Amino acid sequence: MTEINSAKQIEAIPEQALAWHREGRGAVLATVVQTWGSAPRRIGGQMVISGQGDMAGSVSGGCVEGAVVLEALEALSAGEIKVLEYGISDGDAFAVGLACGGTIRVLLEPVGAVLSEPLLAELVAARAARQPMAYCVNCETGANALHAHGYDERMRLDRSGFEPDGVTFVSVHNPKLRLIIVGAVHIAQALVPMAELAGFDVYLIDPRGSFGSIERFPNHQII
Repeated sequence: MTEINSAKQIEAIPEQALAWHREGRGAVLATVVQTWGSAPRRIGGQMVISGQGDMAGSVSGGCVEGAVVLEALEALSAGEIKVLEYGISDGDAFAVGLACGGTIRVLLEPVGAVLSEPLLAELVAARAARQPMAYCVNCETGANALHAHGYDERMRLDRSGFEPDGVTFVSVHNPKLRLIIVGAVHIAQALVPMAELAGFDVYLIDPRGSFGSIERFPNHQII
């Protein structure tokens, strides 16, 4: 099992799922749909698991990822939706390290069998265009759809969660907040990767070529 973990991939989980599926490697999207007590990741946190056990992202900060990978491989083989629950009272969860006192529920969706490639591609395109989008899925049947409108309060609060029926989960995909850093000084060299890890779209501005250089900020666009 290989963990793929970079600043950009932490937030690009749907994109990674689509890429792995199209490469023929298989992909399962794992989403935190509910939490109680102390939980390392907020509702809506995601990771993706390939058919070879590679993973990107996180659903618990490292506590139950190993167990989720095994369950994801089974879900991929069966082509079925699955909901997992781990808590401090669960012997299996404790064995893999969830000792924070909380409980989490994780939804597994095999790409292709449950989450169709066209729907996932539509979501990825909306994210690339910075278009707010709500992904809705019935956690019992696997029925799913994308909605650009109709969940104004959730979108405004950036809050994923269950609808009143208790089975429809709405995953909010808002554009990343922009962080504009003026001045490519030495502090910015530390701030840029930190901000990306925190989920910001970073814009670095400096007209001075000696400061805003590719050598000082590799793989970053300087305005």
